[in-house]
Amino acid sequence: MITTTGLTKRFQQNEVLTNIDLHVDAKDIVVLLGPSGSGKSTLLRCLNGLEELTGGQIEVNGIVVNSADPLRVQRARVLEIRRQTGMVFQQFNLYPHKTVLGNVMEGLVTVKKIKRDEAAERGRILLDRVGLSDKQDAYPSRLSGGQQQRVAIARALAMEPEVMLFDEPTSALDPELVGEVLSVMKELAEEGMTMLVVTHELKFARNVANKIVFMADGSIVEEASPQAFFEQPKQERTRRFLQQITEF
Repeated sequence: MITTTGLTKRFQQNEVLTNIDLHVDAKDIVVLLGPSGSGKSTLLRCLNGLEELTGGQIEVNGIVVNSADPLRVQRARVLEIRRQTGMVFQQFNLYPHKTVLGNVMEGLVTVKKIKRDEAAERGRILLDRVGLSDKQDAYPSRLSGGQQQRVAIARALAMEPEVMLFDEPTSALDPELVGEVLSVMKELAEEGMTMLVVTHELKFARNVANKIVFMADGSIVEEASPQAFFEQPKQERTRRFLQQITEF
């Protein structure tokens, strides 16, 4: 479902991704772990076309973007990828002037050109799916952070993506609100959604993912099953990371 080959990304002289080779099969739940600045979020942004590639190529559900292609070709293919990819960010990015239902409907009406009545019906189904059917007429300012993030997930699902990308979806939430978002993500995983997740939630990584990819300094250091990663890490850099995050 997702393949990167030699993916490289530089910002001026700063290389933040170096020759990333990654493979994600359909229905995989892959968690990206690593210290801040390791390139995890940049990798997701390259996959969704929010950052242009410096080198290498990406492939998402058969659509290839190669850094050697003309920019107009790359951008056209990025648009195709976005139609099949949902992305949920650390910040919720909801429209404050639209209701919860209006936020979920927006892409259906403006991008997919679906009639408002049909879009509203789909939106209500998705809000029920994330446990917010009673909030459809509320505005984002009246919701908790966890509720806003669940609306953001429903909005991404409205586009019927083949792949979901999550960029630290719980890091802006108070601790007591994290569980409600992770619960929705776990349900998506159980339904067979292909997911690539940047997170620091180790319990989610251990219990829901089927593969852990550990990154440091812009490179992939280690890939393993959750059990092997947490219990028998092969690389010294991985062992240092796990020791640091479990010390307290």
